[in-house]
Amino acid sequence: MALADPPALLTASPTVEVDGMSYPLIAANLERMRMTEAIGGLSSLELVMTDGATQGDGSVAHASGAGSPLQLGAGVRVFGGPAEARATEIFDGQITAIEAEVREAAAPLFTLLAEDRLFPLRRKRRTRLFEKMDLSAVVGAIASDHRMKPEVRQGVDTISRQWMQTDETDLAFLRRILASLDCDLQVVGDRLQVGRIGMNQRNAITLSAGSSLRYARITADVAEQVTAIRVASFDPAAGQAADANEAGGGFGPGRGKSGADVLNEKFSAVVMHLGRYGPMTDADAAAFAKYEANRRARAFVRCFGTAVGNAELRVGTWVTLVGVNGQFENDYAVTRVVHRFDQVDGYLTDFEAECAYLGEAK
Repeated sequence: MALADPPALLTASPTVEVDGMSYPLIAANLERMRMTEAIGGLSSLELVMTDGATQGDGSVAHASGAGSPLQLGAGVRVFGGPAEARATEIFDGQITAIEAEVREAAAPLFTLLAEDRLFPLRRKRRTRLFEKMDLSAVVGAIASDHRMKPEVRQGVDTISRQWMQTDETDLAFLRRILASLDCDLQVVGDRLQVGRIGMNQRNAITLSAGSSLRYARITADVAEQVTAIRVASFDPAAGQAADANEAGGGFGPGRGKSGADVLNEKFSAVVMHLGRYGPMTDADAAAFAKYEANRRARAFVRCFGTAVGNAELRVGTWVTLVGVNGQFENDYAVTRVVHRFDQVDGYLTDFEAECAYLGEAK
């Protein structure tokens, strides 16, 4: 699909595969689905089904009984629509929990909970030192441990450092170091993807108020914006201070005035001093100042919205909002998504997105 092509909007129920098979009874019994993904990876899935199957003699038994494929450890994939429409995959993982529920005057329920292919990284805890390695090498080493292929995008920090994993899971360690460098990780198939937040475009879609965009609340807030970031520390190897300054400004998709622009024009300059870091070089100080300035700038305008169910709407998608207040018609980077389905509302997609810019009033 080319970036300029309009996305397919799907309102039908999702397609569920268990260990590579699609079962009509699962589709027929599906009550609701919720798939959540966010910055930091490890998507989660909840599928709730009525737990009943009609037998040959007309009686009803538990659908999740003996012979059911819905077992702990089974692989599960979910697609955002019918298979015949070549629906896009929105989840690929393993069942990590199952639950039975009995209700008064209603059919029993069976629920499965699953996590994506980052689950093994969440379970492996250790202490080790990555000595004089850049971020790409660290990601590559951890990916190799879990038989995954590293995919590190352009724009990711390249400074070699000492990285200490101290009684942390592999996922917690990666999340910690990536957050400090304004990066995200996601798993796609057997690839462990790492890239700058707000920079690496997963795909691009347009959401229009009154049609594909059901609801949106968009806020521009200068409370956490800065005109500059200063990082000061000490470099013990060089025997001198480490000091860096980074101007606040725009970063990521969009256009218009940044939070720093608004502070300079309407309020006053705000220089934030960061002293929470330990010993570091000048290069490190400059890098951390830049990443903190970018992170704050990107969160100037935030959108919380609900769209007609769209499997193309994912973390890392760039969304163009149209038909909203002119100041907020812009391009946004998606940071959190919930794909949900139930028998009342059908298939909807909730999302959170950020933009570093506020447009002119129209």
